[in-house]
Amino acid sequence: MTPLPDYIPIVSPVSVGEQKTSGRTRPFQMRCETASGYADYIVKLWANPEVHLAKHSLARELYGSLLSRVFELDTPDVALVDIEPDFYHSILPSPNAELFQQSVGFNFGSKFIPGATIFSPPVAPSKHSLAVKIFCFDMLIGNPDRRMVKPNVFQSADGFVVFDHEQAFPFSRPQMLLGGYPPGWKYIREDWHKDHIFHKSIKNRECALEIEEFMTSVGCLSNEVFDTIEEQIPEDWRTGGDLQNIRLYLANTRDNLNKFKRSLQEILI
Repeated sequence: MTPLPDYIPIVSPVSVGEQKTSGRTRPFQMRCETASGYADYIVKLWANPEVHLAKHSLARELYGSLLSRVFELDTPDVALVDIEPDFYHSILPSPNAELFQQSVGFNFGSKFIPGATIFSPPVAPSKHSLAVKIFCFDMLIGNPDRRMVKPNVFQSADGFVVFDHEQAFPFSRPQMLLGGYPPGWKYIREDWHKDHIFHKSIKNRECALEIEEFMTSVGCLSNEVFDTIEEQIPEDWRTGGDLQNIRLYLANTRDNLNKFKRSLQEILI
C-alpha cells in the first residue's frame, strides 16, 4: 500500500541566520521553535520577488516534498514557518526586515541538514537503482529543475536526498503553455528530460526492474493520497484550480500506465 505523508508541523521563527547565495530564490537559514524544542530550517519567503508565482510556487514545493515521501524517497523534513506581523522588528536594522514584514503568514521551511553534500556525477553503481527511481519521479511530476547547474539532490553514504520542487508540476497552470501541456507520456519525450542530473549516468543501462517497480507505485496513487496532500497545503497558497489540475494530470498518468512506462523505457534506451 502506498504510504501516506505525515501531517507537517507549524513552527515559529526565533532568529534569522545567513541568506543562501546559491539558488535563484536565495532562502534564509532560520532557527525555529518546534513542538519539541528548536531546529534550523531553510526558509523560502512567499514575498521574495525571486519566488516565481509566489504562494503558488510554495504550494508546488510542498506538494513535491509530500509526494516524494509517498514514493519513499528521502527528502528533508518540511514545515510551515509562521511569521507573525511584528517578527520583522527583531531583525532591524537588517535590510531584509521589509521582506520579512511582507512575508507574514505561512512560508515554506525545509529542515537544515548540517554538512550535506551536493551530488556530483557520475552515479555510483550501488546507487543506480535509486537514481532511476528519482529520475522516474521527476518525469512523473514534470520537474525540469534537477540538472547539472542545479542538482537539487544531496548525496550520502546511504543514497540520495531530494529537495526543491517549486519548478515541478508546470501542468498545474496549463494556461502558461499555448495549447496546454501534453499528457505525461508525451511531455517527458521532450528534450528537457536530457538535462536531468541522472540521465547520462542511467541511460543505456538496465532499468527494467526499477521502472516496473515505479509503475507499481504510480498505480497506487489514490484519491486518498491526493486528498491527504491537498489538505496540508495552506488555503491561501491555493490559486484557481491549480491543485485540481495536478490531481487530474497525475491521475491521467496513473490511468495510462503502459503509455507512460513505454515512454520511460524509450528515453532511457
